[in-house]
Amino acid sequence: MPCGARFRAAVLELAAMRGVGVPVLATAALLLAPEGAVDPGPQDAGGQAVLEVGSANPSDDASDAAIRKALAAALALADPGARILPGEDVRRLEATVETLGYRNKTLAHALQRLSFQPLDGRITEVRDAAQLFGFVNEWCFDEDQVRRRFRELAPVYHPDTGIVACRERMGQLIDARNLLVHHVRSVYGSGDWMAKRGGPSA
Repeated sequence: MPCGARFRAAVLELAAMRGVGVPVLATAALLLAPEGAVDPGPQDAGGQAVLEVGSANPSDDASDAAIRKALAAALALADPGARILPGEDVRRLEATVETLGYRNKTLAHALQRLSFQPLDGRITEVRDAAQLFGFVNEWCFDEDQVRRRFRELAPVYHPDTGIVACRERMGQLIDARNLLVHHVRSVYGSGDWMAKRGGPSA
């Protein structure tokens, strides 16, 4: 049977590991091969090879493609992380994935509607930066809160991976974070921070 060189080596290794010959392995694989298995083809990255399935051909009617598919399934199942699931479980998982995908789109649309609209230009006012981060005013947070809020918001607006991907919003979040951190450090360093916040009890 023509097959890829790497495929042949993997089949021989699996047969040796199971302590059987390739014909026995192929026979068992044909009995268990799932429908819709993929034919790895007569060639792979290692080149072409020929696999001897011997005189005990798994089935007189089995084509080379069918035997390759079955052996490919056997190799996949030999992976320690492989799991066999009943068809009903697979269908239930697929339905769950579809439902989660729909909910994700719904949440993304809701976030889009609720999200801040980018301001014109760069963020230069502390008040605007505080509002962007959801703070009541420019005295109700510290540096840790700013960084924590940025870590919460950045994944939402990241232009490559965000749920509501937006390069302009992301840029303004970065501007706002830098401005707020500078604000905290400069005002706190001047000794005015606790007074502005209303003293130690604030």
